[in-house]
Amino acid sequence: MKRFTRIIKILLGVIAGILILLLLLISPLAEYLIEKNSREWAGRKIEMERLGINLLSGGVSIKQLKIYETDDHNLFVTVNKIRINAALFSFISGRNIIEEALIQDAIIRIKQQGGSFNFDDLILRFDTADTVQESVAGEPVSFEMRNIGIINAEIAYSVDSPRAEILVKALNISCPLVSSSVPDIDISAACKFGLGGSLNADLSFNQERSVYDLHAGIKDFDLVHIDPYLKDFVLVKSLEGLLSADLRLAGNTLNPADINASGAISIGNFSVADTTGEVIASVGKLRIDADSVSAEGNIYHFGLISVDKPYVKFAIYDDGINFDRMIKMAGELDSVDSTGMPVEDYANLFRLVADYIHYYTSQYKVSNYKADKVQITNGRVVYTDFTLEDKFQYELDSLSILSENLNSSNERINVFIRSKLNRTGSFNGNFSINPDGYSEMEMSYSIKGIRLSDINPYSVYYVATPFIDGDLTFENEIYIKDHKLTSENRLFIEKIVAGKKVQNNTALNIPLRLAIAVLRDLNGNIRLSVPVEGDLDDPDYRWGKALLQVLKNLAIKSAVAPYRLVADMFGGEEDDYRVLSMEFLQQQPDRDNLLALGRIAEMMMNKPELTVQFTGNNSREAETEFLAIYKAKQKFLGLGISDSLSSEDQLRIRQVSNRDPGFSAWLADQAGVSAALTSVQEKAVQLSGRALLESKITAIEEERSRAVKNYLISKGISADRVKMAGPTLGNTGDVSQTPSFTISFAISGEESALDEPVSENN
Repeated sequence: MKRFTRIIKILLGVIAGILILLLLLISPLAEYLIEKNSREWAGRKIEMERLGINLLSGGVSIKQLKIYETDDHNLFVTVNKIRINAALFSFISGRNIIEEALIQDAIIRIKQQGGSFNFDDLILRFDTADTVQESVAGEPVSFEMRNIGIINAEIAYSVDSPRAEILVKALNISCPLVSSSVPDIDISAACKFGLGGSLNADLSFNQERSVYDLHAGIKDFDLVHIDPYLKDFVLVKSLEGLLSADLRLAGNTLNPADINASGAISIGNFSVADTTGEVIASVGKLRIDADSVSAEGNIYHFGLISVDKPYVKFAIYDDGINFDRMIKMAGELDSVDSTGMPVEDYANLFRLVADYIHYYTSQYKVSNYKADKVQITNGRVVYTDFTLEDKFQYELDSLSILSENLNSSNERINVFIRSKLNRTGSFNGNFSINPDGYSEMEMSYSIKGIRLSDINPYSVYYVATPFIDGDLTFENEIYIKDHKLTSENRLFIEKIVAGKKVQNNTALNIPLRLAIAVLRDLNGNIRLSVPVEGDLDDPDYRWGKALLQVLKNLAIKSAVAPYRLVADMFGGEEDDYRVLSMEFLQQQPDRDNLLALGRIAEMMMNKPELTVQFTGNNSREAETEFLAIYKAKQKFLGLGISDSLSSEDQLRIRQVSNRDPGFSAWLADQAGVSAALTSVQEKAVQLSGRALLESKITAIEEERSRAVKNYLISKGISADRVKMAGPTLGNTGDVSQTPSFTISFAISGEESALDEPVSENN
């Protein structure tokens, strides 16, 4: 008996020793086997600093896990710490409970090449859909995973086409419970982006019904992240902006188009620069508040849609517009096949998303929309036209557009538009539109304070006549019903002054100056009321074209009708005492200037109490460009670089058109500028150098002022009675405005309001 007891003790000791040995060796042994057979078992080389397995508690921990790429050199995944705690006895009872699953400080490197990823081999290896037999019918396996967490993870994503890299850092994900007995799964996630911005999201998903509810918040996501993906659509040098959003999405994964969305999206400090680096569009802030959006339910309800400080720079050239620089050339593969279904074998995720959105939304009609307020504030548009003989530039600023209670069920949609025009004018308009087909509308707007000299490039090009002075007011009322248009147009031009007619081959043969002389009243103003009617079903009818035709006919009829001269033939024109007009590069008064200055001198001799001030008005940019083109033509004709030319040489230079093909080709070669969308003015300025040109313009302006003052002094007017003031911010002139002096008079001793002279030499 004693011997048997001894044997039992020895066996128990051996068993205990084996168990202890197993407890001690299970971790290093498992670590060794996993690392040794990782290639065979997982298809990847796996290393770890330490593997800990506690058979008593059911705990598993891994420290410094490394999973390599298929080349066994580059790392695919690194994890600082993994901890899994299982309720060991629950597996015996069939409940299969894992109390905790934690991954800490993981780094995942995802690489994409076309439609392939660096983890595709893992998916194929562990996809058992075709290799595992169906399980025997019976009770489903019970399981429960609690306290699932990913802490401080990092995902580095890169793709070769389009070439892009996105870094997601500080990624934290938590899920309190995933259970076979509880259909609901709640997941919370938060992360930051490498180039700026952060994301917070809470997702609830019901496994039985396949419905989800996602609440996501994005803050200051830098749009630089998506810049590489835009290369498939447009060519831009830079894209900037910060995206923020607070969105709630709800739907069913079995029907991807069944999405209900609400929340707010905003983009701040957005700007796009074209391939030359010029910012051609920007937005201070865009905000969209979505109350309820459902494509399937045909519901598009918004609160506020707001755009603040939008800016657009629009330029027209002979061979296109500046936005053409951004257009992707033809030849790109379409991402939708002939059946209308999306093609999935390309890497641009934005194209993929856009295709799916287009595919699903194309099945629904947008007929139920509403917005509490749609507004644009502080807008600015700069328009430049290089297709004329001279550059035309116009600017709209302080642009505002407002529509409140925009609703598809309303009888009318009302829109209000306000804007400043080239700093002196204004636009005010009200539009009322029937949203049911937009077949009925009423419009009324007014344009006030437009300087006619601002449109000289067009007036010279089309009617061969520049305007020296004149402020335009235009009021328009349009009514459209049953595709019939009725329009009333009222035109008022105050103190219109037309310049000398110029010779060109593009102008219409209209005696505009004579028509102006007949039409303007004794105060120098023109008032017209022009009704226009038309049938919008006529494909050849254009309202604007019809109005211009009426004005053209009116001008011709006015020119041949009897009229009354209002000019004083002996005392000169009133304008001779109000403005002294010159040409670009003119330094000395010409014959007409001397006649006007003579009359001023005569008046001042007879009225010794008066002083006179000449305030310079000049577009330095326009005159700089004119000088640059003049010098370029001089060099083109082989006339050297001398500032002294004969009248014949000067005539030869002026006869060379800015748009002469030979001159344009020569100028492009000399300036070293081959870009198609570059104007003659820009090329000429580059040829001579802006600094040199501006210094010469300064000298011309000073000599121009000095000559006017010296002439009056030579007529006996004392120097202290003649004041010369330089251009100020308010009278620096606009593009194409030729130099002039605004003349004003004051009583001696009350000149304090007069501007300071241009220089001490005047």
